[in-house]
Amino acid sequence: MSTLSRRELALQILSKTGMQMSNYSPPAVRLLWRMGIDCPPPHFARFWPVFFISGVYFGVMLGLFMWLATLYRPLFLLSSVPFGAVIAGCCFGFFMASYYAIGRRKYQLPRWEEIGVTSGN
Repeated sequence: MSTLSRRELALQILSKTGMQMSNYSPPAVRLLWRMGIDCPPPHFARFWPVFFISGVYFGVMLGLFMWLATLYRPLFLLSSVPFGAVIAGCCFGFFMASYYAIGRRKYQLPRWEEIGVTSGN
């Protein structure tokens, strides 16, 4: 089964749960799909990839914001910006991965590998 049709089946399963579309298909994931990067919806992704991707994304964005804020008006020590960004990225990544793992368990969603098998294709 191709990943595209697997993704369509996954989105149909998620839409039947009653979740909002922005929850199971966030804008960042839709942007990845438009760029040609094939990834499962976050509820079907494994814990560690969600942790890593969301943590790195948040850490880099926060680090850039803190660095720009420090250049304009020294609110932080410039040497503490990378440390703060790493800690915040790890915390954010953990919470997002936990959120999606709890949602996967709450709605009793199948694993990504099982989607084509359980649908009869």
